[in-house]
Amino acid sequence: MDLDYSPEEIAFREQVAAWIAANAPRADERRELEAWRAWQKRLHAARFLGAGWPAEYGGAKLSPMQQAIFNEELARAGAPGPINAMALWWVGPAIIRYGTEAQKKRFLQPILTADEIWATGYSEPGSGSDMAAAKCRAVRDGDFYVVSGQKVWTTLAHISDWYFILVRTSTEGPKWAGLSLLLIDMKSPGVEVRPIRQITGDSEFNEVFLHDVRVPAENLLGAEGQGWEIVSSALVNERSGIAGSVRFDQGFDRIVASSRLRGHASDPLWRQRLADLAIKARVTKSFQLRSMSDSIHGRINPHMSAAMKLFTTELTQRFSETGIDLLGAYATLWEGSAHVPDDGRCAYQYLYDRSMTIAGGTSEVQRNIVAQRVLGLPRK
Repeated sequence: MDLDYSPEEIAFREQVAAWIAANAPRADERRELEAWRAWQKRLHAARFLGAGWPAEYGGAKLSPMQQAIFNEELARAGAPGPINAMALWWVGPAIIRYGTEAQKKRFLQPILTADEIWATGYSEPGSGSDMAAAKCRAVRDGDFYVVSGQKVWTTLAHISDWYFILVRTSTEGPKWAGLSLLLIDMKSPGVEVRPIRQITGDSEFNEVFLHDVRVPAENLLGAEGQGWEIVSSALVNERSGIAGSVRFDQGFDRIVASSRLRGHASDPLWRQRLADLAIKARVTKSFQLRSMSDSIHGRINPHMSAAMKLFTTELTQRFSETGIDLLGAYATLWEGSAHVPDDGRCAYQYLYDRSMTIAGGTSEVQRNIVAQRVLGLPRK
């Protein structure tokens, strides 16, 4: 792999950095729904979203490398990503690959412009990250499916317009073989959303209850029984990319600065701990460059995707734990505290990062995937 950027890519990076500096929302706007939606509209109007999507549906004419550069610069600037990130990662690519022409015309453009926000429904109370054990039922009734069941940990369901949901349409054969994927209007009668209050005080996640919700059969994505394949291919999109290494570099710089401020920079135990973080951050970058290479050459490696997810989410927690340990008692102070570095954000980040090894598939599930499908270990 050639790790040098071409002159054209360097020029594109400079263009992107200048555009973000001129257009990113102010810090005080970034949690406001309409400001966040407007930011995605600006990103789309500038042709930065939907790389690889068909041009007739509004896709950007960016190469995979240009898309990666754009994501890096967003991270470097500390600018927010698009509010409809899950739809851009999962839903849109799945509709492009498996959807009918009518579904592509109906759903793709509003995803890019954030006119319709999507939630994704995989986890259930009794199965967690074991998606193949999903029990939420969809029974065919003429031109409709009648859906009953519960999903949990559904991100942004409380502000979403549509639901990309894994349902069970059959109990025959292996459990994964009876799963299908439906597109459900969140305003449908029988859909109930209950926000879950998290340890950070936010309510980003939700429970979703479906009480005999009638869904038009034309909203089936792909064929019955194809849900496992669709979701598995979508998750690879979420776990690839190279912007994460920029965030680790930035996090490491903050931790080093904090260690100097607290007088730990010459302590050999702390120096070893910081060296361990630096090495693992470099491993993450190599992981992500490999994923980028796979994307450029049209290779899909879902097993490496599981290893990446496991490694990077656990490293995220090691970073926030190190920040807390460096601050000592000051780490108990909350956002807005002027007496600690980072304005007291460290405590919030530590609490938020506890979710990272659960969201998108728990670390336990990722270890099983790596053990069985990469290392070939027997299942007991």
